[in-house]
Parts: sequence; structure tokens; C-alpha cells
Amino acid sequence: MNPITSFIKRHPQVTFWGIVWSVNFFGWFMASIYPSDLWLFLIYSVLLAGAFVTAIADGRSGLKTYFSRIIRWRVGIKWYAVALFLPLILRLVAFGMSIASGARLTANFQMPELGELLFEFILVFFIIGLGEEPGFRGFALPRFLANYPALTASLILGVLHGIWHLPNFLTSDIPPLAILIIISGAILNTWLFNNTRGSVFMAMLMHASVNLWAQVFNPFFGEADAARQETWLAVTYVLMAVLLVIFTGRELGRKPVTVEPAVSPDRPLMAK
Repeated sequence: MNPITSFIKRHPQVTFWGIVWSVNFFGWFMASIYPSDLWLFLIYSVLLAGAFVTAIADGRSGLKTYFSRIIRWRVGIKWYAVALFLPLILRLVAFGMSIASGARLTANFQMPELGELLFEFILVFFIIGLGEEPGFRGFALPRFLANYPALTASLILGVLHGIWHLPNFLTSDIPPLAILIIISGAILNTWLFNNTRGSVFMAMLMHASVNLWAQVFNPFFGEADAARQETWLAVTYVLMAVLLVIFTGRELGRKPVTVEPAVSPDRPLMAK
């Protein structure tokens, strides 16, 4: 067997994260030299890396499961409500706490038009959601779930996902506190994943909803109060994650069908 193929079969997670981190940091570096919106399409490297490693580690059946998760939409109407409106509820709580703690609305605020918001939702769903979630939720999460309790799997994935976002923290106005939202969001996503038969489609919907409501609420405040809102949003996400653990347990509603079929676990990099 080819040594590269052998390594990928033995260490699918290591290979996946090595690829997505490398491509993302490369894209950040190149965008700093040659600014262009086209670098955004490198986000599909997460989708493609998941497919590539799955094909080698789990073969055709694994690849079939990988792509079937993306179109797994028959999950029950209540989970659509969760994916679309839970991010709104969390935003509203953070907005209310911001106002209660002294934040002031900007005088020239204008509500985005409905068509603009719908376009933003569709754009995020098919670019960011489709680019990220099949890899993070469709590839990495089932493998972590095969080896760890759901809470532990979520925390590991959240930290690794946060490292992937590091260039965004360094080059944009996204505050480092957002790492708490990413990690807590990983717990919310695992709960959703476990209750929708491992649907990546629902994770994509939730991702698009998160970005949509950010588009609505962020312009309400000026720079200082926007930072206050992000702080309250992080607190809200952490509290929501804690409540989920309290009410659903460390397995976050996991059912036996969540991990299907058996995925290839990573082996230790160093022999004992």
C-alpha cells in the first residue's frame, strides 16, 4: 500500500485537519498579498477534504454516507424551527441584555430589506454552510462521536474549529471572544445532529440562520456597544450549551443511528 494512503487510513482526522488548516492559512496569507473575494471559495476545501479522506479511509460506502448527510432533510418540522429560530432567540436575549446593561441604538439604523436578507441567507447556505459543515459536522463529528462522549466530542471539535477561524480573528473585526460562541455552538450543533439522524443539511440551515440574524442585529449598535452585544451573545451561547448538557446529558440526545456506518478511528501517531 502507498505510504501516503496508509497514513490517511490510519489517521483520517489528522489528515483532514492538516488539510483544512493548511488551506485556510494559505488562503489568508494569499488574500493579504492579493486581496480578492475569490479566496472565499477556498472554503470548499473543507467539503472536499472531508470527501477525499472519507473516500480513502472508508471507501465507497463511507463516501455515500458522507454525501447523503448533506441532503438528509426529512427530520421533522420542529428541528427546522430549532435550526432557523434558536439563533434568533439567542440573538434576542443578547440584544435585550445589551440594552439592559446600557447599550444605545445608533441613530441612523436602517433595517435591511427582506430581499437582501433572503439573498444573504441563500449565499451563506450554499457557500459557507455547504463549504464548512459537511467537513466539520459530516466528517469530523461522527469520528469524534465514535471515540468520545458527545460532549467531549463537541468540545474537541469546537476548539479545532476555533483554530481554523484564527485568521478571521487576526484580520477582521471578529472578536476573540467569538471562540466561546464557536465552542458552545459545537455543542448546539451536536445536539441538533444527534436528533436529526446525523443531518448535515440541518447544520447548514443553522449556520445560515446564525449569519442572517447577525446581519440583522449587528447594525443596531455602534462599535463600543457592538462589542458589548458580542459579549452578551457569547454568554448566551455558553448558558444555552450548559442547559443542553443539564437536560440532555453528556450524550446530547445521541441515538445509535447517529454514527453510521462505522467510521475509521484515528490510531495513535506514536506506537506504544
